[in-house]
Amino acid sequence: MNAVARNLMDRITEDDVFEAEKTVLACILASNELIPECGLEWSDFVEGLHQIVFAKICELAAGHQSANPVSLKPFLPRVIDKLPFTPAEYVENLFLIGASPVRKAQFEPSLQIIKGQVMARQIAQEAQYMAAFANEGHGLLTIGDEIEQLENRLKELRARFTETTSLASPGASYLSAFQASAKRDGLIGVPIALPEIARVLSEPVFEAGNLYGLLSSSGEGKSSLTMQLIYHAVREGHPVLFLSYDQSAAQCVRQMISQVHQISGRQQREPMRLMSQAEQDRCVSFANWINGQPFEIIRCQREGVDRLTAYARRFIKKMSNGKTPFIVLDHIGKVKPKNDKLSADRISGDVTVEFKALADEVAASVLILNQRNGESSKRQNPRPIAKDLYGGENARADYDAVITLYRPEKYKKEMEKVAATPQDWKVINTVFGSEIEGIAEIAAIKVRWGDPTIVARVNFDAAFTRYVSIQPERPAELF
Repeated sequence: MNAVARNLMDRITEDDVFEAEKTVLACILASNELIPECGLEWSDFVEGLHQIVFAKICELAAGHQSANPVSLKPFLPRVIDKLPFTPAEYVENLFLIGASPVRKAQFEPSLQIIKGQVMARQIAQEAQYMAAFANEGHGLLTIGDEIEQLENRLKELRARFTETTSLASPGASYLSAFQASAKRDGLIGVPIALPEIARVLSEPVFEAGNLYGLLSSSGEGKSSLTMQLIYHAVREGHPVLFLSYDQSAAQCVRQMISQVHQISGRQQREPMRLMSQAEQDRCVSFANWINGQPFEIIRCQREGVDRLTAYARRFIKKMSNGKTPFIVLDHIGKVKPKNDKLSADRISGDVTVEFKALADEVAASVLILNQRNGESSKRQNPRPIAKDLYGGENARADYDAVITLYRPEKYKKEMEKVAATPQDWKVINTVFGSEIEGIAEIAAIKVRWGDPTIVARVNFDAAFTRYVSIQPERPAELF
């Protein structure tokens, strides 16, 4: 057994554990209401008789029956070797002492002893297994997969005993959020870079605890919009983690500089020839500024959802500053599935359910990018709909909202290349019209609040790969 794990267990004696189990059972017998609150299973007990008693208590409670010495007696063994009294007599004694104020006061500390010992035993088992695994000799990929599985098992164990669900009443939860919102001028979340997105979502921010989706096809500027959202959040002081399967950190910063300072990517690739000294200074200043912000980019390769959420928890723990964290994943289709034999909607569900839980647990806003799955190529009108999500229409279930980015100009040009008949051109002109150059549509296929049919239009500034609000025309001046 690993020395560290053994020391964890040795700090509490066997007698301590026995007394803790006895106290917990005694209090539960005296007050059955403690059964769901204790969070234990029969296998968490060390003493065999305690395992039997607790298992039968849970069976009776599941059947909405009272658990007491009388109702338990038929299920207990008549005798146990070397036990100076019968199990029924032992349970009667537990019942009598469970009502005493002393035992009641010892319930919570005793419960913590049992849970601590369960975790210590599990850690000891994992240490033994990992030691044996390491001695066998494995390659880097195999070791990486095994570490990921270990992290997942330990996370589940930790969640079982240390992460509890809030028992606050619905009204109290609402009032708490209402009061917090009032103190922060209504903003509990991550500010949104473009007012058009806020209008489509009917939300002023990406709300803390929510999971959002962004759906678009390759080449429509999904990454460009993502960089704008990230930069805006960073500029406002929010911790931002970008989990990227596509862009490197250098590419992300290059695109931000292009959007913020109007210095194109081509110029940045050849600074000495294409940039002025002032422009070079702005690039250096921006890079130094962003280095000092609570911002991190992780270039992902073969990570699964458990590893990604572990990255996020570590980042939030390190960068927490009181403002809502913003976690962005690009993109869901590249996350290594737990089982690659599952359908796309099941794989998508594995990812979204974990990130939704993460958002709720750490009070973060999470944005997951989706690349359109090709369904639109089968339709004459390629505007995005729910079926275009990775995993199809059912995949939107775990999202709080899903926004879409659509540039009709891209699809019109593609259809024009293969148009062969007057009917083809009629369809193209009917679907797209003429005033679409440089225009992008922002809409939603799911929102929590408001009107899901709102569509907003923005300009795409291709030179600097950014989206800008369409300025209304000034009314004619009167003379």
